[in-house]
Amino acid sequence: MNKTTVRFAPWVGSHYAEGFRGLRILLVCESHYGDKQHERPTVTPELVKALALGEKHPQATRKLGRHAHFAKIMAALTNVKRSGSISSAQRRAFWDGVAYYNFLQEFISDSRVLPPKDAWERGKIAFTEVLTVLAPDVIVCFSLRNGKRVKSLAGDVPVAVVNHPSSRFAYSKVNPVIAEHIEKALAKKAHVSVFADTDMFHRWREATVSACPAPGRHLSDSDRIALLAQRRASMAALDRASLM
Repeated sequence: MNKTTVRFAPWVGSHYAEGFRGLRILLVCESHYGDKQHERPTVTPELVKALALGEKHPQATRKLGRHAHFAKIMAALTNVKRSGSISSAQRRAFWDGVAYYNFLQEFISDSRVLPPKDAWERGKIAFTEVLTVLAPDVIVCFSLRNGKRVKSLAGDVPVAVVNHPSSRFAYSKVNPVIAEHIEKALAKKAHVSVFADTDMFHRWREATVSACPAPGRHLSDSDRIALLAQRRASMAALDRASLM
């Protein structure tokens, strides 16, 4: 396994390289929440498949419901003010065209718990790798408190910083900021746009393709025990490789 500082592979849509609206768009949120025993390298694509696309884990008794977090992000990027107006085909096309990543590379126990300072520092190292591999044309950071940090790492890539979907999020305020930065990125891309895929890019694409949708609690006891063991093993293998 190639060494990487990224513990949770980003979601990389099947058409990310070609872009959404002709742009490689990287969506950046803050963190995953939950018990650390559920950490696994494919957690991000698993959640996008389950909570954004409404897909069902093959062993789950039922699927998870689509989550407002992802619906709001999609609506804001497509500059509408009601996610219900977006069709299933449009939803699929959107997520196929973008990348989605959480800045912090460890689980936080609860949304009301502040991340430790060293988690932000470790996140900066991993995010730098993500920027190198994904070479986005524009970044949308859904976190006001993380916006300055993301901008400082993004170089000359336009960064739209807006509220997190769960914190005072209003389309009337968010949509214009995102639209403005998309226009900046489109103007810039007319002059330069270079993307060279790498082994790590293909690894993240494969992680996105192969990840099963997150099952939540909808598993039998035996399947849940087996899945937890699999998660621990995959996370341990990645962490060992990062130390080599």
